[in-house]
Amino acid sequence: MVVILCGVAAGRLVLRKVRKEEEMEKASENRTLQQQLARVVSEISNPLFVALPTFLVIALVTAPDVAHAFLWWIIPILGISVAPFLFIWQGVRKGKLTDHHVSQREQRFVPLFFGLTCMLLSFACLYALHASPILIATVVAVIVACGISLIVTRYWKISLHLVGMAGAVTVFVLLFGPRWLALSPLVLLVGWARWQVRAHTVLQAIAGTCLAIIVTVLTFHLFGIQL
Repeated sequence: MVVILCGVAAGRLVLRKVRKEEEMEKASENRTLQQQLARVVSEISNPLFVALPTFLVIALVTAPDVAHAFLWWIIPILGISVAPFLFIWQGVRKGKLTDHHVSQREQRFVPLFFGLTCMLLSFACLYALHASPILIATVVAVIVACGISLIVTRYWKISLHLVGMAGAVTVFVLLFGPRWLALSPLVLLVGWARWQVRAHTVLQAIAGTCLAIIVTVLTFHLFGIQL
């Protein structure tokens, strides 16, 4: 009888252990899936990529014709996306930067300074071509946000992914109305992704979001753009 009871108890312990291991495996699989999704979101929401559709929409909406729209789009894209991307890519290839997200805060100053210089050149070109005030205001907002980020980055790692995404959403809301607040979940998604891959803390993500919103709204207001 005692042997039977001991056998039953041992069986229960083994069953509990098996169930616990299965639960741990499921939790591990869930974490892996979350990590994979977070990495994909982080790649897609790179601010250099977010600028592509953002400036295309603004150019198409505010330009007098398609030819002007393409010209007004290609100029900021070369300065805000293409040139900085190639600079970072070269830095990674030569081993000067750890990755194309420039995850190390200490490595961010030079790429940001280079990007800021390219943005200023884009602004000068758009101003000379008499681009729409809305497009110029957006470029100025990007320059100001990048400049502030450049200063902050010397001491703290603010989320540039959130600066880019929150800035784009804010521009669309100001341009098309409150209904475009429906894009706000994208900001939360990017914030979660950057936290999930351990690139930023929650506070760093919030700081990037607030910086983009405040700078964009104030810039549009200073330009006297009534939407």
